Amino acid sequence: MAAVSSWLRRLGQGLALAAALSGAAAAATAGPLAWPAGRDLVDQTGAAVDEARFAGRLRLIYFGYTRCPDLCPTALMTLTQALDDLPPALLVRLVPVMVAADPERDGPAVLARYLDTFHPAIVAVTGPIAAIDALAAAYVAPIRRHDGIVDHPGDFFLVGPAGDLLERLPSATTTPEALAGALKVALER
Repeated sequence: MAAVSSWLRRLGQGLALAAALSGAAAAATAGPLAWPAGRDLVDQTGAAVDEARFAGRLRLIYFGYTRCPDLCPTALMTLTQALDDLPPALLVRLVPVMVAADPERDGPAVLARYLDTFHPAIVAVTGPIAAIDALAAAYVAPIRRHDGIVDHPGDFFLVGPAGDLLERLPSATTTPEALAGALKVALER
C-alpha cells in the first residue's frame, strides 16, 4: 500500500508540474530576462557569468542536469546537431547555455566533463540553488528537487540580445533541423 501511495503522490506531483509548465508556456514574462552580477553564477571553468557575458548575442537557454537519464542528453544532442548546421558567422552571434538544475551535484568540474560529449559552444552555468531558482523563475521554468529527482522544464528558451524572450521550443518534439531553422531565422534578423 505504501508503494501505491508513493506512486500516486509522484503522479500527482507530475501532473501538477505538467499543468504548471503548460500554463507557463502561455505566460508572458515582464521585462528583460537579465542575469545580474553578484549572484555567484559561474560557468564550467569557474568564470563568473552575468549579463555582460551575453552582450549583443542571442542565447538559447536549457535547464538540465548531468544525472538526467534521458531528457537532458537528448535535448543537448538535438542542440549539438542544430549548432553543427549553423554557419560559423551565425554561430558566433549565439550563446547556447545549459543552466544546472541540480547545482548541488553539478559543479563546474562535473559540468565540464559532461559537456565534453556535446558541442563545444555550449556553456554550462551553475551556482547557489537560490540563484538558479531565481533565474528559472524569471523564465517561468520551475525546478523541483525531491528524493534525488529533479523535475525541470524540457524547453529551449530563445532569448534576444536585450534579454527578451523570443521563443520557447519544446526540446522533446523539436528536431535538430527545426531548431537550426529557428536559430537561423532569429540570428539573421
